[in-house]
Amino acid sequence: MIKKIIHINEYYGNIGGTEKYLLNICKALEDRGYEVVIIASSEKESIHVPGRKEYFIKGSYGLKSSLRMKDSFYEIVARENPDIIHLHNTQYFLSPLILKYLLRLKPIVKTVHDIRLFCPGFRWKIIPAFDEICNYPMGLQCFRNGCYPFHPEKGNLLWNLHKFLLMMYELKVSKSVDKITVPSSYIGEQLIKNGFPKENIAVIPHYVDNALIQEKEIKNNTKKILFVGKLDRIKGILQFIESLNLLETRDWVAEIIGEGKLQEDASALVEKLGLNDRVRFLGNLPTEELNKYYANCSIVVIPSMVPESFGLVGIEAMAAGKPVVAFDSGGIKEWLVNGETGFLVKRGDIRELTHRISQLLDDDLLTKKMGLECQKRVNERYRKEIHLKQLFTIYEEAIRKRKQEGC
Repeated sequence: MIKKIIHINEYYGNIGGTEKYLLNICKALEDRGYEVVIIASSEKESIHVPGRKEYFIKGSYGLKSSLRMKDSFYEIVARENPDIIHLHNTQYFLSPLILKYLLRLKPIVKTVHDIRLFCPGFRWKIIPAFDEICNYPMGLQCFRNGCYPFHPEKGNLLWNLHKFLLMMYELKVSKSVDKITVPSSYIGEQLIKNGFPKENIAVIPHYVDNALIQEKEIKNNTKKILFVGKLDRIKGILQFIESLNLLETRDWVAEIIGEGKLQEDASALVEKLGLNDRVRFLGNLPTEELNKYYANCSIVVIPSMVPESFGLVGIEAMAAGKPVVAFDSGGIKEWLVNGETGFLVKRGDIRELTHRISQLLDDDLLTKKMGLECQKRVNERYRKEIHLKQLFTIYEEAIRKRKQEGC
């Protein structure tokens, strides 16, 4: 019987989608009586949750640091004696040697939240020379088409090669993890291309808390277009603003929630296009405040220019009964049913994005119909209870597999 789980992630706080999922799943487990233990980086800013055991240690990605930190991991695992260890984003935090060591101690489940495990350039699976989505496995192709050096701002060519070789080794070791979970079939397919055993991979989509799901019809005549995400190239903030400028009607307001490196560029573009009176930058908002904006908008737009591993914003919008218009990239099409819960648009096609936004703004009946379908789909597929049931099935399979192997 499972009683205690150690979760390991580099960051521990309100940083991004992975960390949001981690905090939510830990609370969900604790609410059901399970004990959760956290291991995270001592070199990153972190939060503290009262009553939860939290260990903060230095990163150990190289050989020397691995040998130095090995005893620290052993002491924590020996002291806590968990039934299972759940890894999240540990790239550049845990070395392949530490991972091999942990595999000898306890059954391990790893959630591959995004492409960082198999994309050394951290370019989000985009080929720079062609601005196209990359479907190659990690290997020699990574040195072509402008991908190498992978991190030109961090080190010389030799340093970049060293990091690549470490990642290749980590990829190899990760194939020995007892069970892999992924939020979408897209990530699962990428892992299989990289040589992971298909039978060890389970697709477990993200979820929204039941409290967020609006089961009653929402009456809202205000035409508000909502963007939620980092103001970064990868999230398509500039493409979003350009599409707003192409809307023929001016009877709308766009609300942008998030912060990022392109905030000044985005503001400058809004001013240049004369959209200041209709576009509002709201910065980062706490969950409770964000939910109000989902409830009060007409549609949500997700113009991601990179393959999304899932796209949590999408099901948050759908839970509030709001259709989504998004670029067809990565795992988005697994929850966005084109023509039913919103519209999928070819990646980068700004005119088609504008057309679909306009179509929903102009057709209240269609928007309402899609919104109800959105809520139905969330209730059927993306609830906490469904996610936890699937996760515990994976935990039990990992433990059973280890017992059968005699470990």
